[in-house]
Amino acid sequence: MERSAPDINRGALGPRRVMLGAAVFAAILATSAFASGEPAAPQSIPELRRRIEIILSSTGTPAAGVALVARDGPIWVDAAGLADVAGNRAATEDTLFPIGSIAKSFVALSLLKLQQEGRIGLQDTLRSRAPDVEFGNPWESTDPVRIVHLLEHTSGWDDTTPHEGNWIPPEGTTRREAIAYFPRSRTSRWRPGTCFSYSNLGVDVAAYVVEKIAGEKFEDYVARTWFVPLGMADASYCEQPGALPNLATCYGPDGGVAHTHFNVLTRPAGSVAASARDMANYVEFFLNRGSFRGKQFLPGTAIDRMERPTSTYAAAEGLTIGYGLGNQTSEWGGWVFHGHGGAVPGALAEMDYLPGEGVGYAFMINREDGGARWQIEELIRSYLTRNLKPPPAPRSAAVDEAQLSAYSGWYEPFTPRDESSRYLERILGVTHVSSADGQLFLDDLTNGKHAFVRVAGGLYRRPDNSRSLALIRDQSDGTYFQTIGGPTFRRMPPVLAALKLGFAAVTALLMLSSVLLAFAWMPRNLVKGPEKELFLGVRSDPFLATIFGTVVFALIWEGSNNYYARANGATWSGGWISAANYVAGGAFVFFSIRGLYRAVRRRDGGIARPVWWHSFVTSLALAIWAIYLAYGGLRGDFT
Repeated sequence: MERSAPDINRGALGPRRVMLGAAVFAAILATSAFASGEPAAPQSIPELRRRIEIILSSTGTPAAGVALVARDGPIWVDAAGLADVAGNRAATEDTLFPIGSIAKSFVALSLLKLQQEGRIGLQDTLRSRAPDVEFGNPWESTDPVRIVHLLEHTSGWDDTTPHEGNWIPPEGTTRREAIAYFPRSRTSRWRPGTCFSYSNLGVDVAAYVVEKIAGEKFEDYVARTWFVPLGMADASYCEQPGALPNLATCYGPDGGVAHTHFNVLTRPAGSVAASARDMANYVEFFLNRGSFRGKQFLPGTAIDRMERPTSTYAAAEGLTIGYGLGNQTSEWGGWVFHGHGGAVPGALAEMDYLPGEGVGYAFMINREDGGARWQIEELIRSYLTRNLKPPPAPRSAAVDEAQLSAYSGWYEPFTPRDESSRYLERILGVTHVSSADGQLFLDDLTNGKHAFVRVAGGLYRRPDNSRSLALIRDQSDGTYFQTIGGPTFRRMPPVLAALKLGFAAVTALLMLSSVLLAFAWMPRNLVKGPEKELFLGVRSDPFLATIFGTVVFALIWEGSNNYYARANGATWSGGWISAANYVAGGAFVFFSIRGLYRAVRRRDGGIARPVWWHSFVTSLALAIWAIYLAYGGLRGDFT
């Protein structure tokens, strides 16, 4: 569980806003630090702890568990704040926090271990290893779903539908029972092994494959193979009665109690609870390339493979960073960190490390506060790298004008993380690719215009980071480009792009004018006599549809910032968003359609022509949007 993006890895809009939020919080932190006379990077552990405590206090986050690690062992393992506010229980280095999607790495490690033993291969097909798992793949005869696709999120499956999201299973639910719950969401929406799209469902099925090969319950296998040998004795996927006193209480964005243990249908993908002490050992294991305290559990080549994506178009173009096997990269200040993030209702976590420099960290907080998460991460990264020389940015390659010209044009994202958001991403994600002065430019509605310079072949990067975009030479299914941890974009006809953006712009202007005109007709209708009933509906329905339509888009925007609150039906910490979205959406559809009906009925009813035309055109535009949203949204949610 994560909204990577890590958790960070959500639809066309989520990852970009996450990166923007990180930059904003970084700027705020740096500004406040300089204003107070402190350097941007903490210079000592006591200073680092003090500044973390300041962040916890300023954001209302009860507690954090932190581990800073080098190859030869922990640098600092500690906790600050309260594990439980009501009980005034202090957090310690042994307090258990949910680590969310960091749990996915244990699924990957388990399959790498089984591969090392010769019991399975990552290129094995899912059908051959788990024939009892129901899934759909129109390309199965030529491009079957393979084990590696489940781990690298390239199966093409949906993430979670309302059916998975709304069911919190009882403890003891088996992997087979969970997988059988709603198999229709496991349908490949594009050729497997070509495009990245984050899917908790794929990791859950991969864990079931581990069970079938190992011959034991997945959670038991992980405990025996990884938790106990790595000194993570208290870590667990399930709520253990003996560990209850050490579990941190988790709190939602509003400060209310979210849970004491997060149990989810796709448990292997995000239900582990671990302490700062546990996570210190886990980071040390990665820094030592599969070895811990003198014992080699996996060869270093297996960890190398874990950190490298292979099954996307971009990987075929030579892109070596991105999402590997339960392990992804994040760039910061010229550094390329490996690891994973985690997010569950009421808790956030991060584990990252620099393999070459031999340092890493993990931290967990028990409140759903992205601001606290990014600020703490900024502090920790700045501390660990304060005395290290940043690696140089990749050299820029010679400009290929023919290539830039060939890929210029209009594109739309077509690989949504949640199928329920496809209808929205196809509008808001429309992107224009252009070139000038030897640079490639991406321009879209939500991010503005950004430049990229060529690295090699079809690989490009932002001026301030490493490889981050790939132009895809394989055009058997269309002209594509891919972004790291984000969607795949497919070229679209300029006419279609103009229609989409033009219609969206015209509708926005009509909605704005409906609100402005309401300030004129509302007061008059309050004092008029019976004649106000003749035309009030024609005027008021477009206005009411505008209000509810604005609420719908605001809720979608808010939900897309919160993985569990998006319009995918999740009822956890953001359930009110889902409920409000359905109510507002229903009202938007109703008033849009009724407004169009009333306008048509009153076309010869003596209404001033400008008023009638405005009401008719506004209602028509909103009715088209209402039908599109109702069909696209509900179809994505429930089919």
